Amino acid sequence: MPKEPTRLRSVDAPRRVFNPIRPVSLASRIVADVREGLFAGRLHPGDFLGSEKALAAQFEVSRISVRDALRALEATGIIEIRAGAGGGARIASPNLDRCTDALAIQFSLAGVSREEVLDAQWAIEGMAAELAAARATDDDRRRLREVLADAEGSLDEPIRFTECSLAFHLAVADASHNRALGAQLKALRHVVWPANHRRPGRDLAEWVLASHRAIAERIEVGDGVGARARMCQHLEGIRAKKSAAKS
Repeated sequence: MPKEPTRLRSVDAPRRVFNPIRPVSLASRIVADVREGLFAGRLHPGDFLGSEKALAAQFEVSRISVRDALRALEATGIIEIRAGAGGGARIASPNLDRCTDALAIQFSLAGVSREEVLDAQWAIEGMAAELAAARATDDDRRRLREVLADAEGSLDEPIRFTECSLAFHLAVADASHNRALGAQLKALRHVVWPANHRRPGRDLAEWVLASHRAIAERIEVGDGVGARARMCQHLEGIRAKKSAAKS
């Protein structure tokens, strides 16, 4: 049987590397413009963007494209849509809980390991403790004392004690008056604390309470370096105890 002739590749026909360019949807361009305005500081919470009809005229697109864009912007929490007279799209009020939940979900979906979480917790909470020592108000310090008192009364109630432990860490973050640190810790809590619901025994609970008291004492006297050191020692102790429990 005769062989088929070899087909030579033209030197003018390069190997395909790129995919054909497709036009970006009009709705995506609207979303990008609004996001850019927000991040550039031209848009602020509460700013009125307009009604669907007005936005369609401004962007010179159909109302369908505007509607699709508004749905996407609302889903990501960038805008709020109000119905009725005077309604329309506005830049949303801030809601950090929304982003912490979203970040926690992504941590879970990505399978972020407990070791990775503990590394992040060490960095976040060490800084939070140091800042809390410098910035804590009388109310913040009172809150820390209340949480410690609740924990002391819950030493024989493992689930309640774990809740008090979480409350202490969040109270330290709140006392730092750094919302970015607080939001990151709140996202991590969904990964960190469920594992602790294995009901710690009395000995572990007493160790945790003593460690928390040492952190609170440094915050009370305004010792930032000491507060950071105590927090990091506490977290390293938790890491060591978890490793020992697994072995």
